[in-house]
Amino acid sequence: MERRRRNRVARRRETAGVYLNLICAVLIVMSLVVGRAKGIPLFRSSDSGEAAPAAETDAEESGETEETEEALPERPTPTSYSFILSFMGDVNFDDNWATMEHLAQLPGGITDAIDPDMMSMMNSADLFCVNNEFAFTSRGQALEGKAYTFRANPANVSLYDTMGVDLVTLANNHIYDFGPEGLTDTLSTLDNAGIAHVGAGETLSDASRPRYMDIQNVRLGFVNACNAEMNRFTPEATDSSSGVLLCYEHDKFLAQTREARANADYVIAVVHWGRDYVYETSDEQRALARELIDAGADVVIGGHSHSLQGIEYYNHCPIFYSLGSCWFNGKTLETYLLELHFSSDGSTSSITPLLVPAMQRNAELHAAADAEEAKQVTDLILNYSAGIWFESFPDEGHAGHTVALLHEDEAAVDDWNASGAAAGEGESDAAEGAEGDTAQAADETSEGQETQEEAAP
Repeated sequence: MERRRRNRVARRRETAGVYLNLICAVLIVMSLVVGRAKGIPLFRSSDSGEAAPAAETDAEESGETEETEEALPERPTPTSYSFILSFMGDVNFDDNWATMEHLAQLPGGITDAIDPDMMSMMNSADLFCVNNEFAFTSRGQALEGKAYTFRANPANVSLYDTMGVDLVTLANNHIYDFGPEGLTDTLSTLDNAGIAHVGAGETLSDASRPRYMDIQNVRLGFVNACNAEMNRFTPEATDSSSGVLLCYEHDKFLAQTREARANADYVIAVVHWGRDYVYETSDEQRALARELIDAGADVVIGGHSHSLQGIEYYNHCPIFYSLGSCWFNGKTLETYLLELHFSSDGSTSSITPLLVPAMQRNAELHAAADAEEAKQVTDLILNYSAGIWFESFPDEGHAGHTVALLHEDEAAVDDWNASGAAAGEGESDAAEGAEGDTAQAADETSEGQETQEEAAP
């Protein structure tokens, strides 16, 4: 029976094909006859000198005939899920800087510089992201007039694999330290190592393109821009030149965020902003953070100051104004590993932030040694925050270290920096003034206080 049915279908297709060919032949003959009668050529030779039809000309001028940007793969449909995104701040692999000079003296390399518990937590996340604050290159010239420029041997990218890094942000004030060659080498080094990146590119289209990554059928959109230099050494990419996405003016970054919102289930905006070693946030930071959330960001994460800054919620979305440094220099600085726990039972979903307090000290990174040191980190954050509170406890899932579960205090009055807002603004102004006086490198003064003595092993 099945064979007979297939034979009937085949015969019908064959008959239909015959009729279709006959119809096409009749149409062609009629076109030739009508065209000859009216003097209209059916085919135009390539050297006839006649203009192409207007529709074709418009398409060529608009670039529609050129190769188009590759479309996103089909968006998955999330149901129930549970995964962790982890973030830390600035990383510096410059071979002549404190971190790598110290690393060279350690028998276990990076696994001695970052304690085993922290390393395990970094690697256990479904996605781990840091800020890449240097260029991977052996080419290019250091930017003229800039006091501190950072570049790393491209072979150092292997450290990211050991650290469990999956994604790096590039829109910062050091990625272009060695010019276009340095940025090009950085992009290719990361690509060859399989490390995703966002915030910089060979053109503005590349630099402003959101990075999408799928976990458990959930599409995540990452956007990244820089607003960190008074005297701007780092250029914004253009249609014909490389650089980063800048957000001194907010329009492009907000447009990038809206694009990500249209294509992703969650959007994480990462911003390089503020001033070096200033704990207070500025009105500009707070305004931009709110605009990003209004544009569709679910979480805003900041960096650049190397010091921690406050946390707040806006429309129930968390804003982490600065994560501080991950592994950047030899200073003793409070920091933390931020874990965002995403979960859904198929009907309701949530993002639960959890902080793992840590210390950068003597060019090493360690989880907080005890509850007292962990409290030192969380108290510092609370001093510059509003509308939040921490539930701190030792957690076996984090090797017994004290962790801090973040809670929004919806009843809290928005008294942001009530105890020191004016002083904070004064400190920022003083820092800016000092930066303007040092080696024409406005954003580098605090880093300039890193002496070679401190950087030595």
